[in-house]
Amino acid sequence: MAAHLQRSRVSILFTSAVRILFTSLLFTAAGMGAGLFLGIIGTLVYGMIKGGSIDMTNAYKHVAIPVAITLGAAAFVGALALEVRTRRQRTSR
Repeated sequence: MAAHLQRSRVSILFTSAVRILFTSLLFTAAGMGAGLFLGIIGTLVYGMIKGGSIDMTNAYKHVAIPVAITLGAAAFVGALALEVRTRRQRTSR
C-alpha cells in the first residue's frame, strides 16, 4: 500500500490564507461593481427628479466603496469561519 502523505502545517495555513484572501478579493470586486452600478442608477434617478446637474463622484463615494467594504468584510469573516470549521472537522477524526 502507498504511504499516506501528510501536508505540513505551514502548507495548510498558507493555502487556507490564500483561499480566504482570494474569496475576500473576489467579493470585494463584485461588491464594487454592483455598488457602482446601483450608485450610477440612483444618481441618474436623483438627477432626473431634482433636475439639476449630476455629480457621478457620489456614486463612488457614498455607494460603491461602502458596499465593497461591507461585502469584502463579510466574505472575509465567512471564509475564515468556513476554513476554521473545515480544519476542525479534519483534525477531529
